[in-house]
Amino acid sequence: MKQRVLMTLLGCSVIFSLSACGSSSEKSAGAAAETVETNAEAAGEVKIDTDVKAEDESQELPEINIGSNPGTGNIFGYIAMDKGFDREEGYVTKIIPFDNSTDALNALQAGKIDVGVNFGTAAPLTFVTKGADFTIIGGYVSGGMPVYAAADFEYKGLESFVGKNIATARAYTPDILWRGAMLDAGYDLEKDVTIMEFKKPSEALAAVKSGQADVGVGTNSTYLGAMASGLKVLCWTNDLDPSAVCCRQDVNTSWMKNNPELALSYLKSLIRAEDVFYSDQNYAVTLFAEYMGLEEDKARTLLLETNQELWLDPKSDGVQNMWQTLQDLNYADVGSLTVTDYINIDLYKQALDQLIEEYPDNEYFSKTLVERYEEYNKKMLGN
Repeated sequence: MKQRVLMTLLGCSVIFSLSACGSSSEKSAGAAAETVETNAEAAGEVKIDTDVKAEDESQELPEINIGSNPGTGNIFGYIAMDKGFDREEGYVTKIIPFDNSTDALNALQAGKIDVGVNFGTAAPLTFVTKGADFTIIGGYVSGGMPVYAAADFEYKGLESFVGKNIATARAYTPDILWRGAMLDAGYDLEKDVTIMEFKKPSEALAAVKSGQADVGVGTNSTYLGAMASGLKVLCWTNDLDPSAVCCRQDVNTSWMKNNPELALSYLKSLIRAEDVFYSDQNYAVTLFAEYMGLEEDKARTLLLETNQELWLDPKSDGVQNMWQTLQDLNYADVGSLTVTDYINIDLYKQALDQLIEEYPDNEYFSKTLVERYEEYNKKMLGN
């Protein structure tokens, strides 16, 4: 039978480009964002219906409260619900929307949600330095954030930024990654470039469009707007640092410790969703378009054509690099904290091992994901 799952979007303003690594959809520099904003605010409360296969007894399944930015989307979660993977693994998904990282992570710290999906890496790590007990158990998005400029800008590498005015939204993930790459290359951020700091990525984009800045360090939320304005991508954040990470699966540590099997089931359902995403991308695009209220061409661009890596793997090496960069930039005082105390890669591997046993013919599980796990978690694995 079909069980209707109602996800109530509790009266929040669904707007794009406010999350740490938001993924916006601006039809002709804004129309798509207006579409989703209208959908979300029509009555102060929005209900999205999703068909998932389930048995009557699934009503008894425990619920996982997942905080997610509606402007970025959550394709693995959408697939898990649409295919019924969440219920097959033993839980019911409840998505709770937040249009910014601060509110979401405050809710996670207070135990009002169990998981935060797409609120960057820097933001949860900064919360940890201030006393929050979070654990990163997986990933979602890496890369896909553009550094852009006018169409006639000649880019040959990081040296092309020297002497230029650089617009960036301070402390957003791409801001940290770009600054970190410049530092690693030996540049002095105070002498070699002029950094123009803004509160929001959309403001950085506006500075480049107006000619106030030469280069913009953007989020994936501003990509379509930049392209619609005639700008071009010079490079992506994962060009600057292949290990770079953004949105991680952050959980309240006490929830994970009290519900280890539920956390494991959650990861298993998303790993299965990732497999579907890469094996049937037309389906994924259609589903993403439905949830995001977008035309399919815009959904396809955002999901598949922005150089982003959609992987559930924790990529703990990248998280550790981010932790170090936060210190190098004086963005966070980590004190005596050790970042690996707030990362759990074993739970992901346990989920993957169980799926390999359950689906022995699935080479995406047994080969691709195992190799990726070994490649991007070398430090914690001792390799």
